[in-house]
Amino acid sequence: MIETKKLVSAACVALFAACITGTAQVHSAAAQTNDAFAQQDKTIPVGEGEFRLVVKRGPVNVFTYRPKSFTANSPIWVVIHGQKRNVAEHSAFDYYDVWAPLAEKAGALLLVPEFVEQSWPTSWQFQFGNVMTKSLKPVPWEDSGFAVIEMAFRRAVAMTGSHRQRFSIFGHGGGAQWVQRYVLHSGGRYIERAVAANPGWYMLPDDEFSYPYGIKGTPISPATLRGAFATDFVLLLGQADVQTGGVMRNNRETSAQGKTRFERGHFYFNRAAADAKRMGAKFGWHLREVPGAGHEDEDMAPPAAEALMERR
Repeated sequence: MIETKKLVSAACVALFAACITGTAQVHSAAAQTNDAFAQQDKTIPVGEGEFRLVVKRGPVNVFTYRPKSFTANSPIWVVIHGQKRNVAEHSAFDYYDVWAPLAEKAGALLLVPEFVEQSWPTSWQFQFGNVMTKSLKPVPWEDSGFAVIEMAFRRAVAMTGSHRQRFSIFGHGGGAQWVQRYVLHSGGRYIERAVAANPGWYMLPDDEFSYPYGIKGTPISPATLRGAFATDFVLLLGQADVQTGGVMRNNRETSAQGKTRFERGHFYFNRAAADAKRMGAKFGWHLREVPGAGHEDEDMAPPAAEALMERR
């Protein structure tokens, strides 16, 4: 995405620099950037593209890839990047570059939104989806990170003439935490299939722990939870993702889930299956392991794409 990187990097860095210096340049930079993106919002071009969503926490750039084979009936894939989201580094590009060839092979329209840390600064805003404040007050759904994806999907449908009513979604690491929580909070209402690869820890689908470690204190209703359990959700675990340090969150609540991402994934899946059985809910989840894979998106993306394309 060479041209896309040049355009977005220059615009975002200029905007951010203007903001922190407090100069009036931010107004002209924002106007020029909005004009540039407005010209691209009429349709999604074949190959690389992008559009911008304006939401309460700030503009969100959505990078797109449209295969030549894309039709109104082709699948739509959303990929959520990991926790690294510095505006100057654009980690969303790393995921885009891995997933664009996979989308081309599948004939799927690819949407990669970028949640920069200047607008979504902590795990409460990004990984948790910005659905609750730290004082555990619900945030209106339309102001959440989850609503951004639903908005991007609706925009993409309108811009391409797609007939799709649902999308498939993938997240890795911090993005997998995002996807795992989106399934629970949304009840899977827009999801065709969701794949979460190597989350560091989980929001458990019961009330043993308070939010963000469990759903106690959240507005998630029994009906929404039933919908979540019935969602076609794949938990993808790298068998070599067994580190215990680094960015891993280790406290009483997460340690109860296991020591490593691999252990915690198995714990979460089994816990969710037991919770679904206890409430008599349909359980449509799947757990898969990737031999030899650690905590790298490049290793997890191909099997994740296969899971998204798989017919059931």
